[in-house]
Amino acid sequence: MTVIATDVLAEGLNLQDCDKIINYDLHWNPVRLIQRFGRIDRIGSDHAVVYGFNFLPETGIERNLGLRQVLHNRIQEIHDTIGEDSAILDRTEQLNEEAMYAIYEKQGGQLSLFEDDHEEFVDLNEAEEMLRQLRRERPEEYERIAALRDGIRTVKPAGSKGFYIFCQADRYQQLFLVDEHGDVVSRDIPRILGTIQCGPDLKGLPLSPHYNAAVMRIKRLFAKEVKHRQAERTQTLSLTQGQRYVLRELRVLFGATEDEDVKSQINLLEKAFRGSLTEVMKRELNKIRRNGMTGQVLLKTLTHLYYQHSMRDWVERRDGQHEDQPIPKIVCSEGLV
Repeated sequence: MTVIATDVLAEGLNLQDCDKIINYDLHWNPVRLIQRFGRIDRIGSDHAVVYGFNFLPETGIERNLGLRQVLHNRIQEIHDTIGEDSAILDRTEQLNEEAMYAIYEKQGGQLSLFEDDHEEFVDLNEAEEMLRQLRRERPEEYERIAALRDGIRTVKPAGSKGFYIFCQADRYQQLFLVDEHGDVVSRDIPRILGTIQCGPDLKGLPLSPHYNAAVMRIKRLFAKEVKHRQAERTQTLSLTQGQRYVLRELRVLFGATEDEDVKSQINLLEKAFRGSLTEVMKRELNKIRRNGMTGQVLLKTLTHLYYQHSMRDWVERRDGQHEDQPIPKIVCSEGLV
């Protein structure tokens, strides 16, 4: 029996009855390939060995297709449309052309070579299956875990020092993997679950003196993201074509300048023109779009409109309307030593 599917089957299904997978396309993120193999390489499989076959066009085809540039342009379009300041991709998801073609040309049988430091990954489907199994086999333990209070914390030995922190604000949830210096190194769910998984007999270690301070720094970061996310979601829904045009051109200007004063000016204008506008201002922006205004001329025109229409007052009033924010909280955290 043969199943042919798109990347939609890369996650969420258990296909342990199979022992072969053929990738007729290679995802630009090798971790996604690992997740594909995870569909058949599962607990309960009757196969001692599973086989993976990969196909990739000749490397020279990139010169004709320009796939890397297409991907870059698409990510930039997302930035321009939603105005997101943070990176679209996690560091573990960045385009890795060398890893892609190495699978095809050099070491096709060793996909694990492209995992960071040979880390173990656990996808969300596997984690959910572990919980379902725990609920069936040890319902008392499952209920004890489900009833744990928010803010629970512990420490466990790991290959590298740092923290795992799980934050939540209403329906918005975020996992953070933080290094020993307090810098966020990943938000990738399979990587983080692989880092924190352990057996039931592993005993917790004492908390470090700086544990709470490190966790609170991430909570403050998460709170800023929640506020930004809430404002962006509200404002992006009603953007006109004129707004989208000027915001996209402002992003281009921001990337082309090294002058910090100019960057601050662009950030100020972007915040002002992203919100709700009067009909008069909408007509002005549509006129700018129709005329194809760009560069310094655009910057000068938008600055003039900003001061002419006292937009600073608009922004201050608008900011005051976003006081009912979801309350950020720490669900759980774990030190890695």
